Amino acid sequence: MKKRYGFLLLILSHQINAQNRINPYMEAGGLASSATNTPFWLRSNQFGIVPSQNPIVTVRAGVFGAVSLVDTSQNRRAWTLDYRAEVVGNTGKVTQLLLPEAYIRVTHRALELVAGRRREVIGLVDTTLSTGSWSWSGNALPMTKIRFGTNGFTPLWRNGWLGVNAFIAHGWFANTDYMQHSFLHQKSTIWRLGKPSWGFRLYAGINHNAQWGGKSAYLDPNLAVNGQLPGRLSDFGMVFLTIQHRNKQGGANYTNFDGYNRVGNHLGSYDFGLEIPGKTHSLFLYHQHPFEDSSGMIFANLPDGLTGIKLHRAVSSDAVFQVKDLLLEMLLTKSQSGSFLDLYGLSTLRRGEGRDNYFNNSQYREGWAYQNRILGSPFITRYPDITKKYQDNSTWIVTNNRIQVFHAGLRARVAGRVDLLAKLSYSINYGTYDVPYSEKPRQLSSLMQLGIPVNWLGGSVVTAAVSADAGQLYDNSVGGFLSIRKTWTAQNR
Repeated sequence: MKKRYGFLLLILSHQINAQNRINPYMEAGGLASSATNTPFWLRSNQFGIVPSQNPIVTVRAGVFGAVSLVDTSQNRRAWTLDYRAEVVGNTGKVTQLLLPEAYIRVTHRALELVAGRRREVIGLVDTTLSTGSWSWSGNALPMTKIRFGTNGFTPLWRNGWLGVNAFIAHGWFANTDYMQHSFLHQKSTIWRLGKPSWGFRLYAGINHNAQWGGKSAYLDPNLAVNGQLPGRLSDFGMVFLTIQHRNKQGGANYTNFDGYNRVGNHLGSYDFGLEIPGKTHSLFLYHQHPFEDSSGMIFANLPDGLTGIKLHRAVSSDAVFQVKDLLLEMLLTKSQSGSFLDLYGLSTLRRGEGRDNYFNNSQYREGWAYQNRILGSPFITRYPDITKKYQDNSTWIVTNNRIQVFHAGLRARVAGRVDLLAKLSYSINYGTYDVPYSEKPRQLSSLMQLGIPVNWLGGSVVTAAVSADAGQLYDNSVGGFLSIRKTWTAQNR
């Protein structure tokens, strides 16, 4: 086997094309606000690199590039290796050294294999202006994964009327004081129907995530056998297919909780979309329907979900002010299939799977989170992230998952060279079914950000942002972020 690998490396070393692009970059900046807690839109959906408390000084440095392998004269046969790595250092109120990205990606034709940590937003959603994709929004630090799938949407036939974007991934959750050695199972399949000549495209698919396996010294014997959750290779089939044990009463390696529920903490979304492209304008409508159990999968939790509409228009370079993208979104999570829950199916009079309790789980008590950040929509909030008044005595880490959010986002070009981004979100928060908020706190969060190209250092970009929180859920605050970023481009021959 070693000889085979050595032979392969020898071939690649002779076949690598001379076009090897290397792009290092560095960014330095600072963040401060009128309150200790960082304003919502300065920290949310930032892949976990902005601390929840400020002031801080941040330095970010990285490198990315691509290497063409083997045969570059024919694109259909080309092999390409991409790579990226980034280190982030924060100091001030919080001191951190983070590695948000470190991955390699090999692509061949329509397929790709990715290993490492990579920034990802999964699902049909606008990745820049949105409140965040339901289950994988880019709110948390990326985790280490191995992912295999298509390189974007891939036509299944030459006429291109049907395409698919699909992948499967295995990942590793970081060990915490509460849980060690748990895994991520993730897969997604999104279908696209429509040729460019049709004037529209339809999208439909599913995103499925599961945290499974792991060991915890704090789990009740009714939830785990000697603290160990099912995490063997033989258990993976039940995780992949989301099926139950044949013997629901439990066994040597699992409890009756696993038998009546599923192995692992499962959640995801059905995604639907409609795209209407045009020469100068395009329209994209989308909806993500959440599920955490079978009730959500049969739409018993309607009207819960994320619904958005985005208008995109082409911009010219000479306009003083031009809108590029305008987004309107609404996120509803109040239903959760109703308030009634019959965990072990004892009821014969009512549907038993209500009270979905989004992003909470009895076995994985830290919730659908990674490194103390929610993996999905950041509007589903953990108790450490909100004001003390609403940090109730519930045993759940997520204390606010029944919400209504109304959101607008804007991207524009100013003076032909300055990029403007703005977000405005208004939420009504109801807590959980277990511990509802009696006052239903309202919250308004906003962001205005400018990206300004300057001639300093031979060409750099200055980012200036101001954000504000006003309401009852978070501390009222106004904060700002200022940074300068320089990217170098080099090509080896």
